[in-house]
Amino acid sequence: MSLLLKASNSHLFLPSSIASMATCSSFCAQLPISFRPIPISSSFPTNQPFKPFSAKASISPANDDGSPITVGFLGLGIMGSPMALNLIKSGCDVTVWNRTKSKCDPLISMGAKYKPSPEEVTAACDVTFAMLADPESAMEVACGKHGAVSGMGPGKGVCGCFNC
Repeated sequence: MSLLLKASNSHLFLPSSIASMATCSSFCAQLPISFRPIPISSSFPTNQPFKPFSAKASISPANDDGSPITVGFLGLGIMGSPMALNLIKSGCDVTVWNRTKSKCDPLISMGAKYKPSPEEVTAACDVTFAMLADPESAMEVACGKHGAVSGMGPGKGVCGCFNC
């Protein structure tokens, strides 16, 4: 896991060892008692019927202004392509990019939009997922010429999912 942070005009890439420490509960300070989970007591109502729910989206999620949330995918390999396809099938507005454009074609035919660079995907989307094979390609896609970081702005998010 790696972590890419953007603070004003600078960028910070944390390697997996530091990112793991930053997200690991043993690294974080102890939570005050008021924030700790409360154990379920015997007074918990158990006579309420259990209602299972479906994780399938029946309505596309929306921003505060009512516009649909847009999701970007950078890298359409073994993980990225099926995940993007599931979002398209559930009605999400998905924009894709891949170094090999032909990998985008099946998703485009299913309704995805295409942008020619990672920068344009992050600029057009509320949240972007980067599914890349290795740290070198991740750094190039994130911070290279027309990289994803260049398209970031207020209210935008990028989630990098790759092995380091």
